[in-house]
Amino acid sequence: MKKIVLGLASSLVLVSALNAFSFKEESLKLEFEGYKTDQMIGTKGEFTEVSYTFSKDTKDLESYLKKAKAVIKPSSAFMGDGNDIITENIIKVFFPTFLGNSNIEVLFENVVVGDDKGVITAKITIGKQSTIIPLSYSIENHQFVAKGQLDLGAFKNASKALKALSDVAPGHGGISWPLVDVVLSADIL
Repeated sequence: MKKIVLGLASSLVLVSALNAFSFKEESLKLEFEGYKTDQMIGTKGEFTEVSYTFSKDTKDLESYLKKAKAVIKPSSAFMGDGNDIITENIIKVFFPTFLGNSNIEVLFENVVVGDDKGVITAKITIGKQSTIIPLSYSIENHQFVAKGQLDLGAFKNASKALKALSDVAPGHGGISWPLVDVVLSADIL
């Protein structure tokens, strides 16, 4: 009887381990792409300081991601090697005008899971204002990639911040678009 109980317990541990879902935390990457000029030319960047909180329930993707949170430090925006002026404009002009001293907070409110594809409802909060964006995700070769588009127009200081960025950055040709593509990626354990 003791062998049966131990065998059953070992099987349950193995099955639950096989069904566990989580990210390699060091692989998490939050990228964005904003647009400028009348031709809507994209400029990519990433946030290097993001604090993530995922569920301790790792039985499946939905359980792991539902109510997950991220707190993004805007001053950690990095626009790529050789783009020091762009990074400085984003950190010293755009974000202070747009956010003041606030961080960007994200909450995954709902997760719809399909066959290696799905949708996450993400609530983005800046100060006391929030908006919802859908992130469609896919899983391929043990990599999770979620993509969505944020309309900055949902926030009160967006127009002022976009104008300030256009004014300081001659390469914008007087236009900074309010749409921002967002990509969250991570390797799956």
